[in-house]
Amino acid sequence: MKRVFIAVPIVSETAFQVSSNWKNDRHLNINRLKWANPETWHVTLFFLGETPEPGIDLLQRLIDESFIDIQGFSTKMNGVGVFPNQHNPKVLWLGLESLQPLMSAYEQLGDLLRQNGFSFDTKPLKPHLTLARIKSLENLSAFDTLMNEYQKFNFGIVAINRVVLFESILTPEGPVYKPLFVKWLGDESITK
Repeated sequence: MKRVFIAVPIVSETAFQVSSNWKNDRHLNINRLKWANPETWHVTLFFLGETPEPGIDLLQRLIDESFIDIQGFSTKMNGVGVFPNQHNPKVLWLGLESLQPLMSAYEQLGDLLRQNGFSFDTKPLKPHLTLARIKSLENLSAFDTLMNEYQKFNFGIVAINRVVLFESILTPEGPVYKPLFVKWLGDESITK
């Protein structure tokens, strides 16, 4: 069994610089925030959880089939937000303007996953990049300042150029994401 998910990796120098400043802000970090590693930033399309080994090959075929005609594109990363809501923030995220060019393939893949017996969360996709998990807020004013200053901040353009099947390996230091299959958009797939 492998714990797997399907995602779009995100690389942003601007978001990296800004979030590095936040990580080093002593007022903000009175709060207990568990920051995501920028090397593993991604937008989750489908979290499938524990999957038997034979299902991995099938997942690769379904991803390849669904995204075969999708070209890479760019989108803007705008603003910060929290889940589930401002009164009970548990996740700090950056928003992505649009993943519209992926949506037909995303919907097709969802249908194929269901038809082939895979189960996943069926909440509508809200494109976001998780920056930190919020354990507790001891300095609410510092957190509110961040939210107010960066609510509409433009973090620049990011390339959406591949869809990856990741294995999530849980460790005491946090999860490690191992790519099992990469579907390059507008190009041939490669496996690693």
